[in-house]
Amino acid sequence: MNPSSEQPYSLRYLIALSWPIVLAFALQTSYNIVDIFWVGKLGPAAIAGVSLAGTTFYFVLAVGQIIGSGTVALVAQSYGARILGRAQDIVRQSLILTFGIAVAVSVLGFVFTPTIVKALGARNDVLAVSVDYLRIVCIGFFFQLLSFSINYAFRGIGDMITPMYIMLIATVINIILDPLLILGLGFFPRLEVHGAALATLIAKFLSFLFGLLILIKGKRGLKLNLKGPWHVDAAIARTILAVGIPAGVSYGLMFLSITAVFKFVASFSEYALAALGIGQRILQLSSLPVVGISVAVTTLVGQYLGAHNIAGAKRVSHQSMLVSSVLMAAFSVLFITQAGFFMRLFTDNAQVIAVGIDFLRIVSLYLIGGGLTIIISGIHRGAGDTIPPMLAGIIKLGLLVGLAFFFARILDYGVRGVWYALLISYIMEALTIVIVFMSGRWHKRGFLLLGRI
Repeated sequence: MNPSSEQPYSLRYLIALSWPIVLAFALQTSYNIVDIFWVGKLGPAAIAGVSLAGTTFYFVLAVGQIIGSGTVALVAQSYGARILGRAQDIVRQSLILTFGIAVAVSVLGFVFTPTIVKALGARNDVLAVSVDYLRIVCIGFFFQLLSFSINYAFRGIGDMITPMYIMLIATVINIILDPLLILGLGFFPRLEVHGAALATLIAKFLSFLFGLLILIKGKRGLKLNLKGPWHVDAAIARTILAVGIPAGVSYGLMFLSITAVFKFVASFSEYALAALGIGQRILQLSSLPVVGISVAVTTLVGQYLGAHNIAGAKRVSHQSMLVSSVLMAAFSVLFITQAGFFMRLFTDNAQVIAVGIDFLRIVSLYLIGGGLTIIISGIHRGAGDTIPPMLAGIIKLGLLVGLAFFFARILDYGVRGVWYALLISYIMEALTIVIVFMSGRWHKRGFLLLGRI
């Protein structure tokens, strides 16, 4: 599609652009789900430990957004403006910045693993499992962050297929290695949670190599010239960070929100913690179609604004919000009515199932608002206007912490009080970002972005 054209926007095109992203994110989410499935054979403590350590993925996602959001916005707008050479310069700068950040995250994560999982609320057997799992996974964060930058670069030019293939390779490797290394099938040693972490590390490394080779060959529309200048371009770096830091903070707030919830729930029981880990992943799966649409919208809005086609940017925004609301309403009804069925897919422990059913029936009520938050955040990323989603996230985090303490401790609702706090805080986040979106500031900001570089 030529984003500069005034041809009617096609919903079919949005879907065609979205489905590879949905599959890629489904594959990415399956990392933890596959781990939880096989680790579940080891008992509730193992499930709770891996679930707790798995929340650090949100932190890595937040760090990845610092470079990724700026990369996808600038590449998309450069591509929409037909300045492909600038897009390739942006990709090189993205990798330079990501390399330094990835080294810091992996080293610090490895060294401070015990401190991190204790801060998350891990105790006793759960603490030991979390440390064993996270320490190995931290090494894989280096390759995962570099893969993020590569994937966002391809998405900026509208290539959603290549990131899907990268994730497919990683997931297949992880699925094959998990049972072999966790349970010690055949001639493989029984490594239990170490095996789950090692399988993930190997998968992330190999998928990164695959993506890097594609980028170097340059057959998908972007090419990384290894002979190019490998020094920081101050103007590009500043612009990437100006867009990416608020986006990273937004995802960091998501990490803090999940961390706060896990810390509250960990004080009740390992059964509640296991139920939260399972329920959270079920909701993650339901949001994948909307996340896919959001990433596609980021690319399309960026390309439309780069071509100065504001009508196209508005059209794709409105239609994506409508599709999201319909999808999330359907999932909300499904989880409320079939909560027990979904919990039993992951565990046969009666106490975990009972708490998990309660979680799904309460928290699923926010899915429509959550979907709108995801879509509108994607619109703002495409325009390079990433501060409003950050502010909405701050409101959500403040409400979540305050309400969780109030409901769970002051009113003595127990773990159910945490579920109510989640519901209310996420709904308020959605209301905030919808109001800001309706002001129209996002598309005005988008016209100013490329001028910085």
